[in-house]
Amino acid sequence: MNLKHMLETTARELPQHSAIVSGPRRITYRELDEATNRIAHALVSLGVKKGDHIGILMSRTPEWIINCFGILKAGAAAVLLEAGAKAPELEPLLYDNDCKILLTEERFRPVLSSILPNLPLLKHVLEVGTANYNNLVSNSPNTSPPVDIEPEDKAIVFCTLGVLGKNKGIVHTHNSFMSILPIVVEKFELQITDVIMGMLPFNYLLGFGLVVLMPIKRGASISILPHFSSKSVLETIERDRVTFIIGVPASFNAMALIDEEMTKTYNLRSLRGILSAGAKSSPFFMDMLEKKLHLVACEIYGLTELIIVSIGAVRDRKLGTAGKPLAELRVLDENGREVLRGTVGEAVARAPWMMKEYYKSPELTAQVLKDGWFHTRDLVRLDEEGYLEYVEKMSPIIVPSGGVKILPAAVEAVLLKHPAIAQAACVGVIDEYKGQIPTAFLVLKNGHYATPDEIREFCRQSLSDYKVPKQIRFMDSLPRTQSGEIDRKLLSTLKKE
Repeated sequence: MNLKHMLETTARELPQHSAIVSGPRRITYRELDEATNRIAHALVSLGVKKGDHIGILMSRTPEWIINCFGILKAGAAAVLLEAGAKAPELEPLLYDNDCKILLTEERFRPVLSSILPNLPLLKHVLEVGTANYNNLVSNSPNTSPPVDIEPEDKAIVFCTLGVLGKNKGIVHTHNSFMSILPIVVEKFELQITDVIMGMLPFNYLLGFGLVVLMPIKRGASISILPHFSSKSVLETIERDRVTFIIGVPASFNAMALIDEEMTKTYNLRSLRGILSAGAKSSPFFMDMLEKKLHLVACEIYGLTELIIVSIGAVRDRKLGTAGKPLAELRVLDENGREVLRGTVGEAVARAPWMMKEYYKSPELTAQVLKDGWFHTRDLVRLDEEGYLEYVEKMSPIIVPSGGVKILPAAVEAVLLKHPAIAQAACVGVIDEYKGQIPTAFLVLKNGHYATPDEIREFCRQSLSDYKVPKQIRFMDSLPRTQSGEIDRKLLSTLKKE
């Protein structure tokens, strides 16, 4: 099996069942299958060959899913790009990941215009919904393209920092997903009557793997949330009869705090469970949400490179933990020896759903994949019952409760270009509700002045919005360790005066 066959099988078995629900719009599995076939044939007509890389830079809409599966059915690999990325971030991702075609939307034209001349390998930019795109697709057959796809062929390239804090494409094969999907379908007891809603973008592993692929594997329905707000979430649950929500701790914390009187004005009886991942959740807020909405709260721990390490399933979970290991797991000390239960150590794991590689980076791949084991650089603890508790990262990477990774060095490089800034350190300041808050500690040059708003606006010219520091704090000097490095651990604990 591969992802192409998976969709075709579900469409054959449940042709009239709703695959995607987006407001009043409903797309059946037959319609989804035929639409993706047309995309695949259109791409092949443009010269796409098996193994080519095609970028996808689109909003969270049904068209994102349709075009992504069209890429897969053409035998190509989909390079998933973040819709909020700025031109300086997009250019190296498109260049380094060898994108030959880009599927996008008209609204991204201003962002792309300045970088397209620097991408000689990019031959076509197709704007979904335009006349050229529509003509190309409508003139293509809706039959299954005759492309032979092997389990170990590349399927998806995720553009993320990875555990090493370097912007590299993380390559997953068709087998990566096909080996884990039957397991998660079983663990979450998914039925064809389920309606899955995600509160995160499709270009993230969690958004693609569980919000898109998991329902398709089972023949359940995908409900697309138009935007995140308390009202929008409640309206979508009621309208689409959502049964399961997948998201990050920040979203569920916000849901837990929704006024109880407000929740009573909506019919939320369909909702039976939530799944939190991407960052460490709060057992307090998860418990609050369970009691308020009468559901089961589940949690998983995984990485883009290793889809799931542990899983708290519907019938086997423990709040405050990320469940029990699903991958083969070792918890090691700094000398590579396994630690005792209850002791903190690095999570080292292996499973059939590991990444294939960091694209075109064998040296980086070798740093994390050793003798078949993936070194996560995450500190975890297994309790006496075998449940895994995520502790923290070994590296300075910031992971807010929204689950996205922020590389401090990338933010600091932008900050130091500001004419008033002499020194900069970006760290995650710990907050019980918001997780790690991206905070910039700055030392200004003598005789210079700048406001926090000015600095944030300066950062927005080069950085995605989530990377822009939420807090700006000015200091006379930055604390240093004995070796002279910035003491990030001390900064992360500093409370506001």
